[in-house]
Amino acid sequence: MFGLARTDAAGASLLLNLEGLATMGIAWGVFRESVDGRLLVGAFSILAGAGVLSWQGHASFQCGQGATARLLLLYTARPEFRAQWPPRAHYTQVTLSRLSARNIRTMVEEVAARKAMSDETIATVIERTGGVPLFVEELTRALLESGHAQLTGRAIPVTLHDSLMARLDRLGPAKEIIQIGAVIGGEFSYELLHAVHPIAEENLQHALRNLADAELIYVRGIAPDATYQFKHALIRDAAYEALLKSRRKELHRLVASTIEEQFPDLKETHPEVLARHWTEAGEIEPAVTEWTRAGKAAEASHAFVEVRESFQQALALLNLLPESQERDARELELMQSLYQALSLTRGFAAPETLAAFELIGVLAEKSGDLLKLAELRVARANHSCWAGDFSEAGILAEEAFQLALRDGNPTMMATVHLTQLMVRHSRGDLAGVEHYFVSGRKFFDDPVFRHSPTARAISVFAWAGFNAWILGRADLARERLSKSRAAVNPANPYDLAWADVVAAILHSSMREYETVETLAVRALDICEKNHLPTAGNTARLLLGHARAELGHVAENISLIRGGIDSRIELGGRIGIPGQMTHLAAAQYRAGAVADALETVEQALNFNPEEIVGRPETLRIRGELRLKQGHVEMAEADFLESIAMARSMGAKAWELRTTMSLARLLRATNRRDQACTMLAEIHNWFTEGFDTPDLKDAKALLQELGA
Repeated sequence: MFGLARTDAAGASLLLNLEGLATMGIAWGVFRESVDGRLLVGAFSILAGAGVLSWQGHASFQCGQGATARLLLLYTARPEFRAQWPPRAHYTQVTLSRLSARNIRTMVEEVAARKAMSDETIATVIERTGGVPLFVEELTRALLESGHAQLTGRAIPVTLHDSLMARLDRLGPAKEIIQIGAVIGGEFSYELLHAVHPIAEENLQHALRNLADAELIYVRGIAPDATYQFKHALIRDAAYEALLKSRRKELHRLVASTIEEQFPDLKETHPEVLARHWTEAGEIEPAVTEWTRAGKAAEASHAFVEVRESFQQALALLNLLPESQERDARELELMQSLYQALSLTRGFAAPETLAAFELIGVLAEKSGDLLKLAELRVARANHSCWAGDFSEAGILAEEAFQLALRDGNPTMMATVHLTQLMVRHSRGDLAGVEHYFVSGRKFFDDPVFRHSPTARAISVFAWAGFNAWILGRADLARERLSKSRAAVNPANPYDLAWADVVAAILHSSMREYETVETLAVRALDICEKNHLPTAGNTARLLLGHARAELGHVAENISLIRGGIDSRIELGGRIGIPGQMTHLAAAQYRAGAVADALETVEQALNFNPEEIVGRPETLRIRGELRLKQGHVEMAEADFLESIAMARSMGAKAWELRTTMSLARLLRATNRRDQACTMLAEIHNWFTEGFDTPDLKDAKALLQELGA
């Protein structure tokens, strides 16, 4: 039984017995303020006419048929509402929690319709709205109406501003407390709040209880050991924006100095908190110092997005200081750290990465420091490699090598050897890779090099592993791969992802596609969680190739093509010919021979200087031409592939193409020639007999009668 009293316009008393009617609960105040008494009577008269309600006197209703009536009634109430009726089987009470991040993302996309919003903007909407649907909708609409889908500052939608300010104005003395809390942050401790605002504890605790009762903040613990969190970021923003700018600066300065003097643990463990307060207080020097410390702490934790944001803040403030040699030196150091973070989280070709790269060049040249100049040449060589300009990369790599020799720094010596490996491998100078790998071994254990956040030690052994496999040394390749894995810092997500990516590349070369799939899936998951687009792109390409080779062709052709397009959009051209070759192979398996041939031609012309994988691309073209019945053209491709492989010493490619040629020779009644050629290359190998290629070669030799 739930009794609701109402006096209508005529003064009559209306008693509604709503047993069995509510599905969730009803806030009677809503009816009292929004429903005319005669309308209410009329509504229940209709329900009575439908047989759902029965009259019980002049102004009373009994809902005895609620359980059997074909009627759904849905009521909503605030969390503090408590139902007064007993439970029934046909009642269902649903607690509406805040929207999840996934729900908010869906809601934003639906409200925005065709106007795309960046992931960062959506993430900010999620953070600021606290999962409240009204806030989500209004903040999204405010973004759209502003003409750009990007959040700036602490802007509050006009539709919400007055409502939020009205709630704050009703707080009385507690309003000042919540405003000081807003300056401290989205979460603050009682201890810090009281240190900043040392009023009587009884008054402070009373004000905080009022704020909690008003559901503006959440409380954990009991004062003085309590912490407080704003229920919604928009409430905090409203409280913060209501302060005069001068008062805000004064409070930020007070909070910063209080943390400096009285909270050493907070200062040590959260430099970004202190940095933010010094920044808002307009104190540039201490702000730069703390943002730099925050960036280095994030580097140590391998939190690359936080590294990027902290160093960007430090550099923006540093540029407000007068020019000097000291400022240039600080800027160069900060910019190099920022460049690393941008390379990982944005990609080598992102505008901000390129801008950082150019500024590093200017600052390094101005410094005249040999080590800085060598680092600059390495960075430029890496960029040229990434862009597919291997001639320029080779020149820069040699310049970096000579500068490093003059300086003698072991970390830089290890780095320039790595650069030589990467450039020479891509250009097909496999012997050169072996030379620099052997001569650089004494430097690769350098602790700074091994703990580089960009996984340099992993890359050294990975490039050497790829090289060994192409040279026909599968067991040596596996040994080097294991050393690559041993160089992983398990606390660094980029190390974990990159180690899986390079392992997947080698296993893909060896045609071990189940292993490739497992590694690529794991790497992709790490990359998506840690915002590592370049490594994630490579993992996605490897995953598409592996699944296509495992028989899931149609659905993975688009995955490979999309990965290639994304790589090019990121400014990367290195490795694209090989990925195009994989795409052509998948198209061939799907029966799209003409499309595959077109893709192969694109691969051959995309990066003319990248020849390390060209023998395989020529082999695939030969197979495609053979499929079309162009035997002579196919044979010419196979012979060209073998000749190029021999010129590089690429025994793995030579073996694979010789098998293709042997099958063609057998089909054209040249079995003896096929047997001789295949036996010669097969007998060259001394290891790797468990690999698919050598197993296939042995089986084919047996078929040929060898």
